[in-house]
Amino acid sequence: MTINLHTHWLSLIGLLFCGLLLSSVSLAESGNENAICQQPEADNDELSRSLYQLETLDEFDAIIKRGYLRALLVRHNNHCQINVTERRLLEEFSASQQLSIKWHYVDQEWDLLPALLRNDGDLIVGQHNEFSPSSDSKLTYSSTWANASFQIVQRVGNGTINKFEDLAGRQLAAYRNTPQWNTLEMLTETIPGFVLQEISTETSYEVIMQRVLASEYDLALVDSLFLDDYLPQNRELVAGFTIEKPRSMAWGLQAKAIKLKEILNQYLTQQHITHQVSTIAFDDFSEIKRRGILRVITSTNPLHYYLKNGKLYGFEYELIMEFAKQHRLRVDVIVAKTQAEMFKLLREGKGDIIAASLPSDLLEQDARLVFSSPYSYANPVLIGRDNDEAILDVRELDGRRVSLPADSPYWDFMLTLQEQGAGFELVRAETGINMEGTLLMVALGMYDLTVIGHHQYKPVFSENIGVTSKFNLAEPVAHRWAMRSDNPLLLRAINHYVENTYRSEFYNIVHAQYFEHEQLPDVDNYTTSRVASLSPYDNKIQQYAYQYGFDWRLITALMFQESQFDPKAESEVGAEGLMQLIPTTAELLGVENTQHPETSINAGIRYLDFLRSKFDENLLQEDRMWFSLASYNAGYGHVKRARKLTEEMGLDKDKWFNNVELAMLNMAKPYIQNGEQRRICRCGQTVVYVREIRTRYYNYIRLTESLQIASVYNNRNFALNSQTVN
Repeated sequence: MTINLHTHWLSLIGLLFCGLLLSSVSLAESGNENAICQQPEADNDELSRSLYQLETLDEFDAIIKRGYLRALLVRHNNHCQINVTERRLLEEFSASQQLSIKWHYVDQEWDLLPALLRNDGDLIVGQHNEFSPSSDSKLTYSSTWANASFQIVQRVGNGTINKFEDLAGRQLAAYRNTPQWNTLEMLTETIPGFVLQEISTETSYEVIMQRVLASEYDLALVDSLFLDDYLPQNRELVAGFTIEKPRSMAWGLQAKAIKLKEILNQYLTQQHITHQVSTIAFDDFSEIKRRGILRVITSTNPLHYYLKNGKLYGFEYELIMEFAKQHRLRVDVIVAKTQAEMFKLLREGKGDIIAASLPSDLLEQDARLVFSSPYSYANPVLIGRDNDEAILDVRELDGRRVSLPADSPYWDFMLTLQEQGAGFELVRAETGINMEGTLLMVALGMYDLTVIGHHQYKPVFSENIGVTSKFNLAEPVAHRWAMRSDNPLLLRAINHYVENTYRSEFYNIVHAQYFEHEQLPDVDNYTTSRVASLSPYDNKIQQYAYQYGFDWRLITALMFQESQFDPKAESEVGAEGLMQLIPTTAELLGVENTQHPETSINAGIRYLDFLRSKFDENLLQEDRMWFSLASYNAGYGHVKRARKLTEEMGLDKDKWFNNVELAMLNMAKPYIQNGEQRRICRCGQTVVYVREIRTRYYNYIRLTESLQIASVYNNRNFALNSQTVN
């Protein structure tokens, strides 16, 4: 009996390679607000202006017809006032609209508004939303894309600056053109020994940081937008005292540019929150527990981490989730495309731990990394087609080709075999093809051989597609989790967990679920590109989320939290349907049948949009969103009251996490009134609600952006399972 592969060849290859090509956007390398300007490109200004005058085109259609967006910014001595975060956002927005960017420069800040009103540009960048002394009704602003302030930077251990008086006897370096220069100059006359030193505008923020490190500068005044990227990776410096109140950074537009503003704001709402996903931190376990989130780096496959019906699974994921549960942590998953990328993300502080079946004894050693105690063992196994000749040892690999997916843990091991004289060719599988896809390519005859762990080898599945284990390339090797070597507390906690969990009842159940059954749990799809579906209602979620300017993945995370995608779900308080609308809200929205999926989705998103409109547009997009979600759960009135209480507590009423959420927890505490125990609200569950949605949302973002989710375990009758008898 042989397998009829040819019949389904084209359709299977379509599945394997769907969506592998992604466009990329070049980013500015410098984080300095005063980056070197690009040379202005030639522009037909007459054409640009005339396009606005066509009655048949609105301002955004004119930009689309032109093919590029014109950004106005200030240039001093060939240095531009724009930082890397703003430039990245603007470039990504332009790319999303299939536009390029042309930079138009003015010499002074007060030249920006006249240039905008002359139609010399489409928007003003590099400014906050109060940059102009004029309250001209012809000017409007986009939503706030960041809050920025000027902070004092110093070396760790070099004293503490908490107030102006702490500047006594200190020297502070700053640009003369910063808004605080005049204030600081006056302070030199009132604070004993305080010296203000001017920095040339030719000096970049990177050079300033180096001079602070080298003690050439005692203190330096630096924009927080630069520090957000720089400081997490340079832990010998610290930012302290903030000189001014935060500036709400926004893009200036002509008031008549209604459609451009709408589309910009929609982009900022949908995309800017995602820039908070890859935060940088090098915290050890005490700080991880303080922040409450463990960031786990892995790859997407049926053994590590995958999605089914909105829920997250995987052997590695479930093990790390149990560790997190024991320490009251949430798990934030960072998906990597390759093993090399996993280690890069860990070294860069974009994750805390790698959990991805790493055979540590076979990997190249790196002094910056440490490995946990072993939690599993597996042999590397050579896999080929079942009708090929047997291979008995490594010498018989001469002249053969071994293909490994990018996330394979066996690259270093196979390279070592080559160095020892084995004569095989080692090649990388096509971009986006993971372990399951590689096995299929071997079955199709497009790849010769591959290597997997014996724990990944499923006889029933493998025999059905026509591949088999040829021989074990080595004895069983230990699998371990990887951490940074300067996080000893995390390593100690992980080792304690592994040593107490390995072969426990919990471990044995999870291990059996993924490795000892004939077939792995079903996975939603087996495309090798990105997750094709988060829920059964993706199309409707995307339709209404786009209509109201939300990221559809956020709405999906909200829906899962509310109903776990059950359209007939009912709560104890009478909330119904996918979006769990209570009767009074449904009546307000004009909804009669809350259990109808599309009706519930539409109404729930409309209600969330209504709640969002109650919060100031000057709030950061992500905080405005968290306030809206909290209001969806607890009611707008409770969130409004919590923000007022936050101010009374000396915290920031405009930030949800670690600020307003703390006030919500205070409101949830019981108190005695007239001999009875009461509480303002059950707001503690709201704090958990928002955090769980954020965690799931971030995980959905990474899964949908990943190029590696692949599984053929979804259906025993998929194309390659067709068999014919010769």
